[in-house]
Amino acid sequence: MRTVCLLVLLSSSLTVAQPARTAVDSVIVTGRVRNLSAQLYRESPTVLVSRNNILQASRELVRPAPLNVDGTFRVSLPLIYPQEELYFTYGRISTAFLAAPGTLSIELNADSLFTADVPFRFGGVNAQVNQQFARFKAFEASFSGKPNPAKLSEQVSGKQDEAVYRQVATAFQAPFRAFSTKEKPFPLLTRWVGWSNRYNAASFLYDKAGYEEATLAKSLNDSLRPPDDQLLTAARATAMNRFGTYATSLSTGRTTNGLPVDALASLLLRYGRNLTQTERTRLQSYQTTNSAKASDLRFFQDLVKRSSDTIQRLATYETMIRRSKSQFDSASVSYLTAYWLAYSLPTLTLDFAKLLYAYARPQITDPQLGQSLDELYALEVKDSVRIRAAVQAFRKAGDKLDGTELSPGVFVTKNDLPAGGALFDRIVGTNRGKVVYVLMTTATEEAGQQAALDAQRLRARYRSRDLALVYVPVPGTDPSLWIEFSTKHNLAGDHLLLTGEQLPELMERLRPDDSLSATVINRVGKIVKRNAPLPGAYEEVGKVIDKQL
Repeated sequence: MRTVCLLVLLSSSLTVAQPARTAVDSVIVTGRVRNLSAQLYRESPTVLVSRNNILQASRELVRPAPLNVDGTFRVSLPLIYPQEELYFTYGRISTAFLAAPGTLSIELNADSLFTADVPFRFGGVNAQVNQQFARFKAFEASFSGKPNPAKLSEQVSGKQDEAVYRQVATAFQAPFRAFSTKEKPFPLLTRWVGWSNRYNAASFLYDKAGYEEATLAKSLNDSLRPPDDQLLTAARATAMNRFGTYATSLSTGRTTNGLPVDALASLLLRYGRNLTQTERTRLQSYQTTNSAKASDLRFFQDLVKRSSDTIQRLATYETMIRRSKSQFDSASVSYLTAYWLAYSLPTLTLDFAKLLYAYARPQITDPQLGQSLDELYALEVKDSVRIRAAVQAFRKAGDKLDGTELSPGVFVTKNDLPAGGALFDRIVGTNRGKVVYVLMTTATEEAGQQAALDAQRLRARYRSRDLALVYVPVPGTDPSLWIEFSTKHNLAGDHLLLTGEQLPELMERLRPDDSLSATVINRVGKIVKRNAPLPGAYEEVGKVIDKQL
């Protein structure tokens, strides 16, 4: 299970100057869909080119490229690593390819898109390697000896970690070994596919260790996380994220003595609120001596309370980093430093994300990890002016918002006085005559975020007079986080913000099986489906809604 833990890297100093940014290279992807018909153009007027980020494997960074009338396209993407696995998608056709700085071309023939084994023709950077890779994938699709993860799990049961890794890596490499007997692979292709299979094996071991709550042998470190690897693939990003999850479980599942006195004193000196000169002098003394008496505990507790959220999050992160330093090598700790912050960013308000990024970024000295974090941070804080305006309006309204439009299409209801059921009835009443799809979700977990985004597909599928979308974020965090999230992603619909005291009444009525759940209400305000399909099950939930129209 992935644990949300904030922040980012520190070292022994909290005031290290931020390192200079390294220039980011780019690749230009051009191409053409030949014999493009008018019908195909109407169905698929855009090609998509996407890439990975090593800190967030589940998040593809997509660049759309509109097709010109003659079928040509052109798009430029940044590259952080010298060689990166990118993905080309046109309609239902897609392929991976290896990109490097320069220009690369991809051509397709519309007449053979769905009949040719290899419908792509590559040119430019890595052309021969990409063409051979396409042939390998066509071969692999019909290869009968592909590994079965379920069977592999049974076959390696009870074996030592090193033996498991060798057997699983060998199994994943089987299709490429068979392909190599038919066609001599280019060295770069051998490295690309071979290392991807190694990372697939690493993911297998991290999952196995997580399931068994076991600790992997340190002798496997170089195999699971090869040093100085300059090729980024989806398999590598996934394996490193699995490593992050594995390391998090190790760091959060063991007892600790907490932060040393000097570390806590340093955090309070930098982030403590309203410190007097006497308090600062006393903290500086603790910082120097790294010792305190039991009678000093109340002093620290009082200072922490003034800025408890900030200090406690920073202390949690610092503790995890200290644990990881005793368990992993410096390169692995560097990755975890960036990974933990990147994973936390979507769950943070703009102000706190800015604070943590400023706190951590100077400590990340690996240029590629730093650039990867910069990329994700920029995505999280984009449109900050519009988001801050919505949050300001939310705070200015105080405790009473009655369907207030804080951002185009985002209508917020909040009132701490009535019961939760009464507020809910008010929203359902204003949407009488429509089918109402209620999504109980959260902005602090990836599954909840994705469900909230998926719900917008439902809204786009139906006319506004037929379907109303109501979001009920589960209380427990700063409500400003939901305002930021819904504004940033344009989550059009009604948003009901309840307090912890108001929620139980609504829960009794909706009776959800989980905090992430959906309910369908018919045109006359009657609940017709509790624990309805979530928005990601697009066709299933569509069937439920269609029955009420």
